Amino acid sequence: RSLANQITTSTFARVLGRRLLVVRRLMSSGGAESASTGAHVTEGKATIFFPSEKGVFYNPPQIPNRDLSVLALRHFARQWQREAAAKAAQQEARAAARAAASAPANAADSSEPAAEAGASATAAPATAAAPAASAFVPPRIRVLDAMTASGLRALRYTLEVPEVANVVANDLEETALAALRENVQRNGLTEDVIIPSHGDAVAVMAASKPPTGQRFESVELDPYGTAAPFLDSAVQCIAEGGLLMVTCTDLAVLCATYPEKCHANYGAYPLKAKYCHEAALRIVLACIEGHANRHKRYIKPLLCVHINFYIRLFVRVYTGPGEVKKSPTKLSHVYQCTGCESYTMQPVARLIVRNGHEKVTPGQGPPVEKNCEHCGRVHHVGGPLWSAPMHDPDFVRELLTSLQEGEGRELASAKRLIGMLTSVLEELPDVPLFHQLAHQCSVLHTPTPTMVAAVSALMRQGYRVSRSHTDASAIKTDAPNRAIWDMLRCWARTQKTKGVSENAPGYAILQGKVETEADFRPTNEAIQLLSKRGEDGAKLGRFLPNPDEWGPGSKATSHAQFQAPAGGGTEGETAEGASVAGATAAGARAQGSAAKEAGGAYGAHGASMLEKRARLQNKRARKRQALSAAAEASTSGVAEADGEEGG
Repeated sequence: RSLANQITTSTFARVLGRRLLVVRRLMSSGGAESASTGAHVTEGKATIFFPSEKGVFYNPPQIPNRDLSVLALRHFARQWQREAAAKAAQQEARAAARAAASAPANAADSSEPAAEAGASATAAPATAAAPAASAFVPPRIRVLDAMTASGLRALRYTLEVPEVANVVANDLEETALAALRENVQRNGLTEDVIIPSHGDAVAVMAASKPPTGQRFESVELDPYGTAAPFLDSAVQCIAEGGLLMVTCTDLAVLCATYPEKCHANYGAYPLKAKYCHEAALRIVLACIEGHANRHKRYIKPLLCVHINFYIRLFVRVYTGPGEVKKSPTKLSHVYQCTGCESYTMQPVARLIVRNGHEKVTPGQGPPVEKNCEHCGRVHHVGGPLWSAPMHDPDFVRELLTSLQEGEGRELASAKRLIGMLTSVLEELPDVPLFHQLAHQCSVLHTPTPTMVAAVSALMRQGYRVSRSHTDASAIKTDAPNRAIWDMLRCWARTQKTKGVSENAPGYAILQGKVETEADFRPTNEAIQLLSKRGEDGAKLGRFLPNPDEWGPGSKATSHAQFQAPAGGGTEGETAEGASVAGATAAGARAQGSAAKEAGGAYGAHGASMLEKRARLQNKRARKRQALSAAAEASTSGVAEADGEEGG
């Protein structure tokens, strides 16, 4: 019996050891190093400290977000300085012109010789210009991190962007600010560079607008879930032409799992479709534009991307009533068929130019009949969403060049960002949303053609085609729905279509007449577009697999534990395993609720990937706790048995 207990104890110890090893590896992913006194997480040039492993809140899948933010802020700051230098040069030129116009022309009455007068006249502007040119100092930018938490973003912005003068790091929790101050000292910085701020983010931003406050050149919004409550204050506290950086993780709301909630938060009604992630970006852009318009301001998107389980937007905010009047021309409603999911855009307004004058007129519609012309089903209407370009090609090209040849190569996610930004740069800027080839072929119950064949067929008919960074099987094209279905009808004739019911949408589409025959022979343009190599011939990963432990982390509650561990001693392996397992279980329970909202974007039909993952983590955490308890019980039982035998 004693031998059996020893064998059972040994088995439990081995299993528990493996579980502890898995937990430690998860905590050490992305640069985290666990220790008996806490954990240190190093990312970029910044290191943040957690006083205990139980309080660690660090999500490695957000590394591309922070790397991209550092890169974008760095290039925006340099662009800001170039614009300031150009503005200073223009002001100096105007001042010199006014001075020259107001100076009296008394050269003829001068007693000096003409040659000396000419020499002094040419020397004077040169001497005056030299101090002015040398006096100009490129301005450094001020950044507001409205919800700083541990301060990792604020630390990275300060350490990795030389053009940043200071970062105001705000948080509502005092314990978060205690963690921030600790991390500021550990990184060798002072509180005049990273300025802790305790307050509500909306109130802090509202107090930073004129006439009482000073605006920031850049504002960072990285909330847990939606950024909607903070947008109105954010667009007011940004300097003219400043950079607003926004993260939203509520893709379940934006991607039509909870459409009524999306309308409440963002003022737009989403539709369930394969293009949902791009539509999410455009819904948030339309929301930011609406908030800016209320204050006679408008936005210019620099870069808007979907990464992992969240969306990230970089926009500049300007003031101009004339441009604000044109804002309706940048918005559109979407008519989407409930059968074949063909979609048509309906602009809210049109911009007409007559005799050199611009006039905004109402949009004309509807662009479709009540029933779909292809399959006969009714349409759903969604929106409004942003239908203007989402990216600034010059800005994206600068970021891509930095990642390939400049200082951006040092970023941990450089390879992933290069692939994503390359896809962004290839997107058709004036074509909102996209078609997914596999889904359209499923409507027809026919095998899916290769991307090269489908893209070649559309290009041969004179249409423009590109991919989308949000979906590897997406086709962005200016071809009308009729041309796309014609192409697929031609493809279906060469394939064995499975039984299609007469009441199915695909049956009506297949019965339609082909107006233009499709040629599926590959073209060089299509091959180049879909190539897995870049322009330099190097391999290019446009769509890399999801990283380990992919998904949103639990809501930040870790800083409530920002205090020295009680006891001061180091506990044994079993006690440590129990505490780590307890923290993992708590995180899994919190993540279960977070995954339903933040990860439901992938759950249009049934449970989402993140919901399943949260349930699995919860189950594993309970099992680890049970194993730990059983190991302790078995150990105590063996000790008692040994004591009895010794007696």
